[in-house]
Amino acid sequence: MAPTQLEIKVKALKRLTKEEGYYQQELKDREANVAKLKEDESVDPYDLKKQEEVLDDTKRLLPTLFEKIKEFKEDLEKFLETYQGTEDISDAKTAIASAQELLASI
Repeated sequence: MAPTQLEIKVKALKRLTKEEGYYQQELKDREANVAKLKEDESVDPYDLKKQEEVLDDTKRLLPTLFEKIKEFKEDLEKFLETYQGTEDISDAKTAIASAQELLASI
């Protein structure tokens, strides 16, 4: 059976909030790696520069991800306003609350 629109929207929002956690962890790991490379004098400057670029890429990605989470949250909220189906919407409300909490923390 094909997933419903509600399921699709809820899973998409959950996926984005989960991805945010992964990117935050990656950011911490990259920062630690760059700090370690800066302390090591035997590191090739090119390697350090490339690792700093990767760190900057991760930092630039987060605002875009937060914007997507906001859009998906708002889309799900609008969908729920007019939803007439019989499915349980508690999962959707939990996903919205989780996204709202995440957005409030930034």
